[in-house]
Amino acid sequence: MERIAIVTGLIFLVSAAVLMGCRRGDPADQMIKMVDAMPPEDRPYDWARTKALMARRPPAVGEPAPDFTLKTLDGSGTVTLSEFHPDRPRVLIFGSYT
Repeated sequence: MERIAIVTGLIFLVSAAVLMGCRRGDPADQMIKMVDAMPPEDRPYDWARTKALMARRPPAVGEPAPDFTLKTLDGSGTVTLSEFHPDRPRVLIFGSYT
């Protein structure tokens, strides 16, 4: 049930960003204001954490990405960004390949 709430929240956030017009720059501030104005029971699951993540400043052009650690697909370990050739550029691709 928790995954359904998370997916529903993400769909809501993406839909709202599209409806608000992404072409006017970063819509995060407008999105945060819109969701904050909603009654708490209508906000996406874990809104406080989502809001904090949306409010972060993105890296500037040429600035390195923040380091992060993710679990491996089989869950047996972790992978940290900085472990992979720190002197070479990296490309991260997110998506579904089904």
